[in-house]
Amino acid sequence: MRSKERTPFTPVDLCGLIAHETASMLYGVGADSIPSAETMRAGLETFAAAAGAVDISIHLAWIDSELESAREFERTGQDTVHLLDPDRLNAVPDAAVQMEAVWEFFRAAVRLPDQQERNALRELAVILADVGGLSDILLGASLPDGQRLTAGDLRSELAEVSTALEQRQSQSAAMEVSL
Repeated sequence: MRSKERTPFTPVDLCGLIAHETASMLYGVGADSIPSAETMRAGLETFAAAAGAVDISIHLAWIDSELESAREFERTGQDTVHLLDPDRLNAVPDAAVQMEAVWEFFRAAVRLPDQQERNALRELAVILADVGGLSDILLGASLPDGQRLTAGDLRSELAEVSTALEQRQSQSAAMEVSL
């Protein structure tokens, strides 16, 4: 898709991309990806703070839910209910989206006074590019056939995650009342 046909990604969309890729990695790789997922979560918080006035509460709750699911699977071998159908997490961003994300992370990093925060965004960019296969794409390999993520896809995902979180909270509240 040509860039002028693409909806530009907002900082919220990029936060959605981080959450999507983190959930995808946790579901696909499992407990071995927990350290990288925690790094991505920290990078999300840093990016959101640098981008200013970005509410990432749903993004963080989604990542935390998937982290807990991966830990539970590691402890028990039992899969837990995910907020989204894991098959939806197979969609990958195209090279232009990944480059835009990496560029935004670096742009945010140069505005940060703290070296540790700048490093968090650098690590986020590296992990995101790695899980998205950006280096392979840039070296001539192509992405496998399949759905490509758009800003609209990420917005729809976030709305579904928000609904799933609300339902989960309602179920928890109902269970507490019945006890």
